[in-house]
Amino acid sequence: MAEVSTTLTPPVASVTTELYYAETEDTGLKQVFGVQSIPTIISAPEDITYRTLESRTEFAVQGVRAYETIEIELLYYKEQYSALAALEEAGDPIYWYVKLPDASAGSGSSAKPLVVKWQGSVSVSLGEVALDDMVKCTLKIGKSSVPTTMDGLPSGS
Repeated sequence: MAEVSTTLTPPVASVTTELYYAETEDTGLKQVFGVQSIPTIISAPEDITYRTLESRTEFAVQGVRAYETIEIELLYYKEQYSALAALEEAGDPIYWYVKLPDASAGSGSSAKPLVVKWQGSVSVSLGEVALDDMVKCTLKIGKSSVPTTMDGLPSGS
């Protein structure tokens, strides 16, 4: 029995995962700095369950993906906070991009890391101020489009 696969790209750590946004699709991407973690962007669909009188078993079929906002904790940088607050004030949905580390791309000269892209709203607020911790803010991103995946960041960036 094989313990490792020689045909799969080796697993990589989350270090160097990057978050970007753009006011115009695929153009002028700006990186968000101080990202502490990125929650699930594309979640599994919720099950629709049902039962029948003649059975003691509950059954399920695939349902829909529920709407979820994404809350990302960031280190507080005044300039970045102000820029994100200005985008929130404008109220226009913007484009979001999460790029996995370059090492996740696999082999080959044309290999590019996976990028998740979607359009959504933005809200930013100061996070909890705690004893012996960094000042942080919370970036809340909505979804007004279905997240998609692509290889590498757009070339217009």
